[in-house]
Amino acid sequence: MKIDLEYFTALRHELHRIPELCYEEKLTSDRVARELENYGIPFERGIGGTGIVAWIGKGSSQRAIALRADMDALPIEEETGVSYVSQHPGRMHACGHDGHTVMLLAAAKYLNEEVDFDGRVVLIFQPAEEGGAGAKRMIEDGLFERFPVDRIYGLHNRPSLPLGKVLIKEGPVMTSVDTWEVKVVGRSGHSSQPHNAINPILVASHIVLGIKEISATAIDPAQAHVITVAKIESGVAFNVIPDECRIEGSVRAFTPEVQDLIEKRIEEIARGVAAAFGARVEVEYRRKYPPTINTHTRTAIRAAEKCVGREGIVHDFPSSMGSEDFSFFLQHVPGCYVWLGSKKDPEAETIPLHSSRYDFNDELIETGICYWVNLIKEELGESAPE
Repeated sequence: MKIDLEYFTALRHELHRIPELCYEEKLTSDRVARELENYGIPFERGIGGTGIVAWIGKGSSQRAIALRADMDALPIEEETGVSYVSQHPGRMHACGHDGHTVMLLAAAKYLNEEVDFDGRVVLIFQPAEEGGAGAKRMIEDGLFERFPVDRIYGLHNRPSLPLGKVLIKEGPVMTSVDTWEVKVVGRSGHSSQPHNAINPILVASHIVLGIKEISATAIDPAQAHVITVAKIESGVAFNVIPDECRIEGSVRAFTPEVQDLIEKRIEEIARGVAAAFGARVEVEYRRKYPPTINTHTRTAIRAAEKCVGREGIVHDFPSSMGSEDFSFFLQHVPGCYVWLGSKKDPEAETIPLHSSRYDFNDELIETGICYWVNLIKEELGESAPE
């Protein structure tokens, strides 16, 4: 492929210097828009807040394929020491979204200028992946009504996986993430007279034990999931029984059925325990991101094989207990989410995503471009699937 990798590496470094948090990606989207203008690719801005959607149409087919890149950064102080270090204090691209954005821009340029295909490529530059559910916001803003597509594809770099490896499999590949909060309301009093009070901390402690037993007593052991208690907050002094105690945590699961069951049991346990002690509770359970479930991997596999070879594809790997708002897209359109290995030296220390020392591996840019371009050739070219 005739791609100026030096140019796109420099562009990645430029984006790395200006990291922006959820729904604040103004400078980033400005830069993406200028690139698209230079390529002569039409686009619309402001979809889902700071999102951009561009499109390339060729031939007469009505088929449309969407490719997505995320643009936001994280609230982390950078400690990489690179020459292109973040210029925004307390913010950095610690997940590689700067690299994802550049790979999609480079692929867009190549597809527009060099590839004959039959159909439409929809390029989604998404805001707020890091906890802001930007995908959901774009959908609510009419993404698929304004830009209907037949399939959608996403990718993410994986620094623990060697460069030249790609993880692809059908079915659930990442969990949902839900959050829950239980507020226990008791009755305050002096610690010397506990019989005249209802200690919400004691009640909360029993609720925590009950919630942590859900996994052992209510869920099939084959159903992987995580129930976390992450915060207990109460009290002002050693000799004062407080009025309230708050418990907060999260739930991760691969199926809606397990989510439903855990939500139901948290509610039942909290109310039952509180009633036994004469306290009352307020329970709030919030669905954040659904499970990420791949529903169409065949094209992704063929495209990836053309970039890393058949030996570079890994199908047998444990699904991640992390979550991704690409899951919202897959609830509406068939598609696939893959991981591209980015570790240069298998023997070197792995610096994980969301670390203050993480930096995207620029050698992966070429692989990402190759993958996107070959996906479109498989979907909209002569070898397009049924």
